[in-house]
Amino acid sequence: DQEGASSIDQIGSAKRRRLNLFHVLFKSLCSSGRPLLITHDDLQWSPSLEGMTDLIVNYTSIPCAKGRTCNDGFMIVGTYRSNELNENDSICRTIDAIEKRKIANVTKIDIGELTQSHLGKLLSTKLCMPERYTRELAHLVHSKTRGNPFFVIQFLKTSIQNRMIEFSASSRKFVWDRDVLDMQMISDGVAGLLTTRFNQLPLPL
Repeated sequence: DQEGASSIDQIGSAKRRRLNLFHVLFKSLCSSGRPLLITHDDLQWSPSLEGMTDLIVNYTSIPCAKGRTCNDGFMIVGTYRSNELNENDSICRTIDAIEKRKIANVTKIDIGELTQSHLGKLLSTKLCMPERYTRELAHLVHSKTRGNPFFVIQFLKTSIQNRMIEFSASSRKFVWDRDVLDMQMISDGVAGLLTTRFNQLPLPL
């Protein structure tokens, strides 16, 4: 009916106004001659990249100040977990289309899992101990987390909060019980890990 159509038109009009305001802001920032960086984390949870694609298409050719184009000094950094996407997902197709059509320069950086050697260096630096003392802990953490950086951070945070890894004043170094750490469970997925973290929050929250 007309009333329903009018409501839809109002929603569409409001969206266009917001986009136009964002376009004006973006163009003014690009015109200032300062580099502009836009970050978008966890693209795997985004329904689509329509907004980002529209941004790229509209601004790689629009002239700004001093004869430059708006994409001078403009970069978008997006991150996603490749194990939660496949090549047929809309996000992957959109990125490939932008790259193939040369709408913008696309650089893909694959950040792999942390190796046991990486973990040894990390633990050695953070715990202020020689690597030979953290080698066993690095092996244990790697076996628990499979080198996933997010899981590594959460596993270590939980271990320290639960005093499974703590500083010993008498030994003047960090100590831990390998058997106790080995019994600690870690979720197989991000959702499960976040649920565990939420359940540890104070009740008033």
